[in-house]
Amino acid sequence: MPPLLSPVCLGVPALLSPALITQSSLFGIGIAFSPLHIAVVTLLLLGRSPLQRAMAYVAGWAAANALAIVLLMVLGEAFAISLSHGEREQVLIDLLGAGALVGLGLYQLTPQANIGEEGMALRLMNQLPDFSTFTLVLIGATSALLTPENLVFYLKEAGLLLLNDPGLTADAEVTGLFTLMASSLLLLPPLAWLVSGGAIREPIMRLEDWLQHKAEWLVGVLALVLGAYLLFEGLHGLNLMTLAG
Repeated sequence: MPPLLSPVCLGVPALLSPALITQSSLFGIGIAFSPLHIAVVTLLLLGRSPLQRAMAYVAGWAAANALAIVLLMVLGEAFAISLSHGEREQVLIDLLGAGALVGLGLYQLTPQANIGEEGMALRLMNQLPDFSTFTLVLIGATSALLTPENLVFYLKEAGLLLLNDPGLTADAEVTGLFTLMASSLLLLPPLAWLVSGGAIREPIMRLEDWLQHKAEWLVGVLALVLGAYLLFEGLHGLNLMTLAG
């Protein structure tokens, strides 16, 4: 007979552990920490129909993040890909992800990154007022899917769910949590605008300017830290794979 307060008696999936929730949340935050895309949201708050247009972009971003996880899980199940720690596929994902993030981090710390992102921001600033609300949803979704470092987090999140296999309902709950966390930082400017009744235009303009011109080093440092973590995971898994062989 199970204990009175066991996960089974409480109706909670036993494998939906705090570690699973924590890891999923961290992967989501890794995607949310994207100064360029936060800057796009702040730019939209400075134009016409600010909340509607900003939330359209965030909605597209969130939908794409959720869809990416679902598709990767379907592919993982269909091709019986093993994503356990120490398995070849997981080691490959970790090492390739580490290489991509370290490369991105080093690039973000160079002057070329600042020049390139300023130019991109200026182009977006000129074009955003012309886009319809539906187009902004598509742009938000495309931005999420075409951001290189996001793919690493998608693969890690899908692998986490496939490995733990908490059940369909728990999969949906954890994917929802991941999607919320992946949108959390993009939601902060619209929420601040809503709470203040639109009275924070000047602070938003200063935030938008800082995100355009000063945030590259933060992205670079975060990418290097995450790259180092994935490198450690990959090398540790490679060692396990070698010992098992």
